[in-house]
Amino acid sequence: MATSKSSLRRITMPVSFEKAPKTETPLSAFVFSRSGELLQTVPVDKDAANFDIDTEKLSGLRVFIAPNYKERPLQVATIADLEKYKAYEPVLKFDSKGNLNILPVPENLIKLWCFRICRLRLQLTKNFTMDGITKERPLCNARVHVCEIDKINWLLPRIPDFVIKQIPELILKPRIPFPIPEPDPIRFITPELKNKFEAKINPAIKTNLAANPKVTLPQQVNTNKLAEADTTLSLPDVVRKQLLSGNVSLVRDAIAKNFQLLHPIFCHIPWLWPYFYKSTEIATFYTDNFGKIDKNFIYFDCESKPDLYFWVEYYIDGVWTTVYRPSIPCHTHWDYICGNPINLKLTDPRIRWWCNTELPGSVVWVKTIGHGASVSHIQQDEVISTIQGKSFNRYGLSDVSVAHRPNTVGDFRRPFGGSLYFLVQFGSGLPSANVAYYQWSCRKVRNAAMGNDPGPWKVLNNAVSKSYSYEYTDASGTHFDYKSFPLGPVKVGSTENLFIIPPQNPAMAPVNAPETAAGWGYDTASVAFDSTGMEDGLYEFRMELFDKNGIKIPGLPRNFFQVPHYSTFAPSINAPDKLLVLNSPTEASAYRMMVRIDNQPCEADIYQINVDGAPSAANCCGFVKYHPGSNLEISFRAYHPHNFATFGFTVQKGTCNDSAQTNATNTSGMVIGSTFNGAVENYSRDNTSVYSKTFSPASLLGICAPGGKAAFAESLGVYCLATNGNDYLGLDASDLAAFALEPA
Repeated sequence: MATSKSSLRRITMPVSFEKAPKTETPLSAFVFSRSGELLQTVPVDKDAANFDIDTEKLSGLRVFIAPNYKERPLQVATIADLEKYKAYEPVLKFDSKGNLNILPVPENLIKLWCFRICRLRLQLTKNFTMDGITKERPLCNARVHVCEIDKINWLLPRIPDFVIKQIPELILKPRIPFPIPEPDPIRFITPELKNKFEAKINPAIKTNLAANPKVTLPQQVNTNKLAEADTTLSLPDVVRKQLLSGNVSLVRDAIAKNFQLLHPIFCHIPWLWPYFYKSTEIATFYTDNFGKIDKNFIYFDCESKPDLYFWVEYYIDGVWTTVYRPSIPCHTHWDYICGNPINLKLTDPRIRWWCNTELPGSVVWVKTIGHGASVSHIQQDEVISTIQGKSFNRYGLSDVSVAHRPNTVGDFRRPFGGSLYFLVQFGSGLPSANVAYYQWSCRKVRNAAMGNDPGPWKVLNNAVSKSYSYEYTDASGTHFDYKSFPLGPVKVGSTENLFIIPPQNPAMAPVNAPETAAGWGYDTASVAFDSTGMEDGLYEFRMELFDKNGIKIPGLPRNFFQVPHYSTFAPSINAPDKLLVLNSPTEASAYRMMVRIDNQPCEADIYQINVDGAPSAANCCGFVKYHPGSNLEISFRAYHPHNFATFGFTVQKGTCNDSAQTNATNTSGMVIGSTFNGAVENYSRDNTSVYSKTFSPASLLGICAPGGKAAFAESLGVYCLATNGNDYLGLDASDLAAFALEPA
């Protein structure tokens, strides 16, 4: 039922300031009901706000005042929305005549109501490894969320007393896990202070930190093991007295005036974060082709510089994915000097490098399988080598290193598996009337045992699309998003299963993308398929070209097909003969490459200890009784059907560090054959991939020999070598066992 005019009452609310702003501040008043319903929004005009309110809703009325600059208009639907605008909620008082009176806007709020323009210069990069060479590359078309961190003088009055009362002990007797996480924008801690705290950390923990610098301390050790730092901060006596006073107001004042000094401690106390650090997103920007942002943004503060925090999304597999969002307290850029450059180096392994430069001419650069396996680093010859005494055929294998699985350049031992795609870059002269479409096909050449087993040619016809970015504008501003254009398969003339060569820009034919500022990267995932449905073995893949009528092109200049430089990746080079189907010394009809496919999982088993050739016990409890002259056999199975795996086996004795025992019992290698220490065989492997070695009781007991007893843990990991060009396939296996030696 609509409110009648007779039930509305005009309310005039005078608005004044404790201290007049230095510049004119446009204000708006927001009127809410007791239940939180937004009743009205009105401008503050001539030092007053006038609103018409239903008389039935006057009881419990709430009014908020906030700055409303046209450069950063307020977007408010709920009371919670006003929090980020630092709104002032006055206590409403009606006099005997029904007039509304409020106290002036506090001076501390006025300082936060000035808007300023700040220039942000930011670049995103990541280290990418290709062909064993690591280079820092820019991240283009990333979505960067720019957030401002609220000043402590705004937050402190809202922090409960019970929290404030705990602050003095946290400051004066800190328990801080160093080092501070990287990147380290905390500029207020002195080297002397950092050294004092680090000196209090248990030496064993410091050793662990040095060995694992990328893992934060709380993940490595129990923080209870940290020695409590009995040293204190070098605080002025007056501040120390305030902290020790027991007076909540004095403690708040000490925190407010010394927050820059105290922040490094608060940064490492997670339960304090919701009280001391609140973030407001003030802008969203997108990096250019060089990973850079150079934009102006508006922030509110009359007297200080902005405190900025960034989190980043990247477009991965059709979804905007968060790839950088560290903790706010330890990764805020405090007192950012407008215009100063910031470089954020990201490490998320899911990020792929898309930011390439144009390739001039009518050429095709076949680059990688996935984003990491250069086609120039796939063995294209029959090369037989010896590994651990066994013959190993490297034909069709890659030497790529993948995340957490490094590999030596030139050590071709990785097959491919899982979901695969071939990355190519088309030159600026394509498509043309003469070269407009392409097609990939494959055939099996050899089986998994590398015996001749030729199969028929099969066209790879799974649907492929190319993503493009575009800008759009709505009520909240200009945004950036992605769509995709299908490249195929299409039928052209009488030829089926062709794929469109994409133009340099999606606004060009045949895409005709209508979106504003549409663009896409130069790299194209030209074909995609699931190799798990293919038999394991050696395959030949071919890429052929077609004209605008769908007619196969019988021959192209041989330099039409380009591949990465073996040592530097870029610039590209002419494909060698082994990667071409040659019609003549000067022409090629197709690009070709030999690729080994293998999708087999690993197996891992640790067996019971044998004593003098017989199992040590009839149960699984692990107690092994021995005589001084007994032979103790340790055995395990590390298996992959085609030997495309490595393994590591360790035996840990209690909590001892007995190097003689571990050097004798621990081993690693490929699952292809026996392992060796130099020329001496370590563990022997039989034809079922079972590894075994015999020990005397004394050699296992080592430093525990005087007591004749010891407990051991056995750990086995078998790691599949197959890759999709980006990562390993997760076809690993592992096993864990334990045994205890005791005299019979």
